[in-house]
Amino acid sequence: MAAGMTVFESYLNRLDEGDWAESLVRILPRVHPVDSQATRIWFAFWPLKLRLALDGSPDPARVFKEFQLDGNPRLEEQIDASVGFLFGSAFWTEVKQAVVAHAEECSEPQETSLDAHVLELAGRLAARLQVEQSLLTGIVAVGVMVLRQVGLSSLEACAREPSPNGGPKTAAEVLKLRRGRGWKSLIWKSKKYRVAFDESVPESCYEALDGQDLSMASGSDPRDFRESDPRRVAGPVPVQCRSGACGYCWIGVLAGAENLSEMTSFEKRRLEYFGYAPPAEIARKHPAVRLACQSKCYGDVSILVPPWNGVLEGRAPAASTDEGD
Repeated sequence: MAAGMTVFESYLNRLDEGDWAESLVRILPRVHPVDSQATRIWFAFWPLKLRLALDGSPDPARVFKEFQLDGNPRLEEQIDASVGFLFGSAFWTEVKQAVVAHAEECSEPQETSLDAHVLELAGRLAARLQVEQSLLTGIVAVGVMVLRQVGLSSLEACAREPSPNGGPKTAAEVLKLRRGRGWKSLIWKSKKYRVAFDESVPESCYEALDGQDLSMASGSDPRDFRESDPRRVAGPVPVQCRSGACGYCWIGVLAGAENLSEMTSFEKRRLEYFGYAPPAEIARKHPAVRLACQSKCYGDVSILVPPWNGVLEGRAPAASTDEGD
């Protein structure tokens, strides 16, 4: 066990990406629908592979160059901000404190599985807060991964400060809002759909025409977003090539995934190349991660822009024989 590290931290450090993936398969069915997709997105935005690459090199600048990273991939600098899109963020202060306490008190973590740790911790916290356990399961899983990536001291320091809580809406109200206009949007003469990119801010949305890809529609937004994110040079979704070659426009689809065109084999290959999602996620009918330039809009959608982009898997340039449609 590394000096100064708790038994639980050492246990987490022995688990690899495959262990986490297997545990998530067992955890996700226990997550409330309001946070099921959000939990998938969080784990896609903050992959363990990226953290291991940053921690394993004495030269972070070299990692940034090797993985062609842009934006901010450092979780320790945005722990609270990283969970803002989860409904469970309303309980984030209590979750951080509970994860810290579990890390300090757990003496024989190897006696149970990772998913059992998450479910047990979520159950205890749910009983104390008198809320449904399913509302806490996703955010607790996130909290344990945050501990794994940033370490106990960083999480403990963050846990001392209250986190911005979610709004007063219930899970049912959030799910209703995410359903958008539903069938009514199909009879709009203008055939324009609402694309939200930050549910916490009502004006954080833009319009997409029927069949228009999310990247092109984003570019029609005249507002300047560069102050909040230098990557957003043309609308709220970062973009470069708009052909699927660069992967710059990857997004999380929080709601309305069924209102987007199905993924082509080209988009699946590009997502695998960039390492933005594991094969099991890409194989889903409505995956949590898409390329905005390959996602044509046919209804209201709620998306999320990740804080970074890069190339975690492929190293060679994209094959020129691939076609974007």
